[in-house]
Amino acid sequence: MAHGESLMQLMQAWEHREAERVPALKDLSSKLSPAERQLIVQSLQVTPKAQSQASTSILRLEMASEVPTPAQFLSDRRALQLQLLTRRNDPSPQQTWTRDVAQVLETSYDAGLAQRLQNTLKVLLKK
Repeated sequence: MAHGESLMQLMQAWEHREAERVPALKDLSSKLSPAERQLIVQSLQVTPKAQSQASTSILRLEMASEVPTPAQFLSDRRALQLQLLTRRNDPSPQQTWTRDVAQVLETSYDAGLAQRLQNTLKVLLKK
């Protein structure tokens, strides 16, 4: 399956909250472990949370993938980057991106948020 197709399947699984539609590990990426894929599946099985909970996670994903952040969120990204600089022992966004993906998927589906997530996953899941 093509990389783009598996991303679209993941976005559809999120939109319909159907964990069984998450693509197989080999279709998603060779960069994911079975435990990380399971974390993604489990995130779709919980009751959706408020989207405000995904704001920090999506910013961390944009930092991890080095994807541009939309203009209206740039000040939030800068504030988060400053905050992360003060936390020396905390793991970086590049180390925790799968947890951040799961936190975004735990929220209710939003087309704008889905586009941002898809843009980051194009980079992070690249085979």
